Amino acid sequence: MRVAPETKIEDITIGSHARPHIAQCLLTLGMVPIEFHIASSRLQMPMNGATPSLYAKGMEVGVARSYLAGEVCKMQPRPKYLFFFGDDMLPPWDGLVALNEEMEKGNWDMLTALYYIKQDEVPTPLVHRDGIGWMKPGVHFEVGEVVWVDLTGLDFTLIRTDIFDKISQPYFKTGPTEVKEGVVSSHTEDAWFIAKVKEVGGKVGVHTGIRVAHLDSKTGSIY
Repeated sequence: MRVAPETKIEDITIGSHARPHIAQCLLTLGMVPIEFHIASSRLQMPMNGATPSLYAKGMEVGVARSYLAGEVCKMQPRPKYLFFFGDDMLPPWDGLVALNEEMEKGNWDMLTALYYIKQDEVPTPLVHRDGIGWMKPGVHFEVGEVVWVDLTGLDFTLIRTDIFDKISQPYFKTGPTEVKEGVVSSHTEDAWFIAKVKEVGGKVGVHTGIRVAHLDSKTGSIY
C-alpha cells in the first residue's frame, strides 16, 4: 500500500502552487463600531488565501504598527504581505482582492486604497506628492488610476514584508523629531515609514479605484 507523503504548511503557502499569503493586522482601541464589524465581515479575502490575523489593542499607533510588523516578520513561513486595517475603515467587499491583484502586477512595495481625511471642510484625499501637495481627483489624477505618492495613510494598506529586511527599526514612529529655532518638526507614523521605504528605493502608491469610507465613530459622519 502506498502512503501519501506528509504535507507541510510550507508546501501549501510557497512554491509553484503558492496561495496568497496575507497577514491581516488590526489596530483598535477596544470597542469597534458596528459599521466596521459589518463592513469587515463582508470583506472578501483573495481566493484560497492564507490570512492569519493579528491584533493590537490600546497601543499608541506607531508602537502598535512596529509591534505587529515585527510579529509578522517572525512568522514561518513569512506572509508575503502585511495588511493594515483600521477600525474606522468601511471598505467595499472586493477592496482587498483588488488591492492584492494590483500589488501582484504592479510590483509595489506598499499600496493603499483611496480614503479621505476626516474634517469638517471639504474632505481631502490622502494622496500627497512632494512638489504638488495634496493631490485632487480630476486635477492631479483620474479616479481609478494607481498613482505613486510620497505620503498617504496606512489604514487600508498592503505592504510587502520583505521591505522590512531593508529598513531599520523602529519601522514606525510617531512624535517630534527635532527643534530648530523654537519650531518643533513632527511626523506621523505613516510619514516615518514611507520615508524609510523611499530611502531604500521602495515604491509607494495609492489605488484610487478602491474607495474606502472613513468613519468618525463619535459623530457618525462618513468621509
